[in-house]
Amino acid sequence: MYSSLKESGLRAGDWAVFPGGGGGTGIQGIQLACAMGIRPVVVDTGDSRRSLSLSLGAEYFVDFLTEADPVKKVLEITNGGAHGVFVSAVQAYPVSLGYLGSRVGGVVMCVGLPPKGRYHIDTDPTQLCLRNQTIKGTLSSSRKDIAETLDFAKRGKIHLEPTVVGLSRFNEAVQRLKNGQVAGLQPSVNEKFDPTKEIRAVFHLHESTSHFAEVLFDDEGLAS
Repeated sequence: MYSSLKESGLRAGDWAVFPGGGGGTGIQGIQLACAMGIRPVVVDTGDSRRSLSLSLGAEYFVDFLTEADPVKKVLEITNGGAHGVFVSAVQAYPVSLGYLGSRVGGVVMCVGLPPKGRYHIDTDPTQLCLRNQTIKGTLSSSRKDIAETLDFAKRGKIHLEPTVVGLSRFNEAVQRLKNGQVAGLQPSVNEKFDPTKEIRAVFHLHESTSHFAEVLFDDEGLAS
């Protein structure tokens, strides 16, 4: 997510929208954006994700299930459109450009990997040309970006707050992920795992598997 934020070109004071921002990948993006002076808006659903997102730096939380028109609400919050949209929840791709509104120079950053043949971005090229808007993709971070991300964590700018469950509850954990009931990160590990001692290992694990997890769990049309 850090690489995506860097490559977006957003600056301090710009608005960033995170569809599915209450999930494991998006929640990192919110905190990194805050550390970089960027103003996060989360589009997601559920009280637990609302509480977690707002507690970790989101300025606004738009619940796509209770808000009549989430895109319109985001445009109101951002005074016409976000400067950047960071899509970790693949179901949001079809509406992602809408969050840019009339923002000249706005960018949609593709982070999550959708199942093949699903969740496309369809657009009129005229809109991109007249507003100088772009769509970009990011897949992985360089070692330098990983080191810089870990530095944010060392300085207390990133708080994972994982909900750790044992391997004996793996199937239950998978179902909760598929149903969009997990706020933040939920690793499933050996029952003897101590998150206070192994937090950096969890961070690396999540960074390396986040895209794969979205392919597994995001194909049900629910926020990740």
